[in-house]
Amino acid sequence: MSNSDEKEIGRTLRASTEGFIVGCRVEQLSAAFGDLVKARLTDDSVVYGLIYKIDVEDDLLVRRLVLLDGLDPAMIEDQRQNRLVPIEMSVLTVGYGDNGRTAYGLSRRPPLSLDPVFACTDLGEVQTFTDNLGYLRMITRADPSQVPIDQLLITHLRNIFQKRGDDQAWAAVAIREVIELLRHDYQTLIPILETLSRTLPEIR
Repeated sequence: MSNSDEKEIGRTLRASTEGFIVGCRVEQLSAAFGDLVKARLTDDSVVYGLIYKIDVEDDLLVRRLVLLDGLDPAMIEDQRQNRLVPIEMSVLTVGYGDNGRTAYGLSRRPPLSLDPVFACTDLGEVQTFTDNLGYLRMITRADPSQVPIDQLLITHLRNIFQKRGDDQAWAAVAIREVIELLRHDYQTLIPILETLSRTLPEIR
């Protein structure tokens, strides 16, 4: 997929090796919880991550507007389109790409402020990245006080299963990988399997 065809969903506000925060305008908000995204660095390498949190912060104008009776829809739309506070998406780093190679784990350096971030919508790229399930380890090792590990796994696996055309062979391998990664954490594993059993036919 050429760079010109990629859909920018925002730009990096701040980052660390473990993840980054993306800021965007209301009209840019097309990505969702669990989506695979990538930040493109200045050297044209990329950092892959999963959106695990979306924050819509208030501002002084919103605090005033919520007190009004009969708020005009046009005023709401104007505030959303012209608000000075960006929507923030928190991303967990799960891999990186450099010189045509994809690796799973933390990148050598995080994105810089204002580096562009794109949704991974190209099916070939999504399939290539998710063929190797090593990146799931990055989710299970995340800080549970910051990342909703169970819900992120469930939502992400559902999304990828659908994007891969209901690939049942992939689903079976993915479930085995999740079981292996969480075999010592039944409290997390069992609810994940119970929820996925309603979506992924290989574990019914």
